[in-house]
Amino acid sequence: MATDSLGDLTRAGRVAEKLRNMIQAGELTPGTLLRQAEVAKRFGVSTTPVREAFAQLTREGVVQQDAHRSVVVFQPAAEDLAELYEIRLALEPLAAELAARTITDAQVDELEALVTEMETAPPDRYIELNGVLHDSIYGIANRPRLFDILTRLRIASVSYAKLTVTRDGQEDPAYRRAVQQQHEEIVAALKARDGEACARVVRTHLQTTADQIAALIHTGSSSR
Repeated sequence: MATDSLGDLTRAGRVAEKLRNMIQAGELTPGTLLRQAEVAKRFGVSTTPVREAFAQLTREGVVQQDAHRSVVVFQPAAEDLAELYEIRLALEPLAAELAARTITDAQVDELEALVTEMETAPPDRYIELNGVLHDSIYGIANRPRLFDILTRLRIASVSYAKLTVTRDGQEDPAYRRAVQQQHEEIVAALKARDGEACARVVRTHLQTTADQIAALIHTGSSSR
């Protein structure tokens, strides 16, 4: 059983790599519907590793899964971005405020270390650590249902966060400085157990990111 599972994971990694390469090469264009059975047939595997590959690529922001479980190559849309961040702006400040009530000194130390690592992290790693930071904060809030909702929203937002990094790994220095400072302010507010301040900075932080991505989508649309 363990051998079969390992084999599926290995095959899933290979399928994910092939799909990722096809997307990056433009063979699979934004908005392309990926059908599990068709992909399995194309690569000569069962549907299990394809399903795992889809999950991996969803976490990376390369593809998106909708409410009907359909998988499509990520295609940025201003309306979708706006809806995602409207919901996040409503819920994440609440989670941050709740976290400020229960956070321990040890948890503060962990968040401070994480933010320090982020200061010099390359762009792709920064996005990864950003997810860890936000998940850690909202986990501290100790509201399982809220955490589940926010986790799904953040995963859906990964595709958009990736837009802040160009294909050659570059990013806007001013934007990077702004969000890094906001992360530091969020953790400082948590350390002070100041829930209102923490919620306020989280709201500003999310709006900063939403505005940056919206501008990038607009620029991309204008250049086509």
